[in-house]
Amino acid sequence: MNARAILRTNFQSKRQLHAIAAALKPELYHPVGEKANSQLLVRGRQLVISFEAKDSTALRAVMSSYLRMLKASINVSESLIQLEQARSPRKSDKQAS
Repeated sequence: MNARAILRTNFQSKRQLHAIAAALKPELYHPVGEKANSQLLVRGRQLVISFEAKDSTALRAVMSSYLRMLKASINVSESLIQLEQARSPRKSDKQAS
């Protein structure tokens, strides 16, 4: 493989990090083709995705695919967090009871 790249993304929440890593993991088992492969690691609060490809075109394609999936996963996760926060009773509401 001639082209390589590493993507590192930091998360404030370990829960969000592990959920997103789990969402991306199935893609590792179904590679786009023989021209590229990827590896996913969780280190502390950081998601690390390593890419290797036969050429820069294949590298760009596999990275673009993962970046789209990562962005979609983050958007869904953040929406769920906001929904969860909106539905949970506030501390001040609990104290007033």
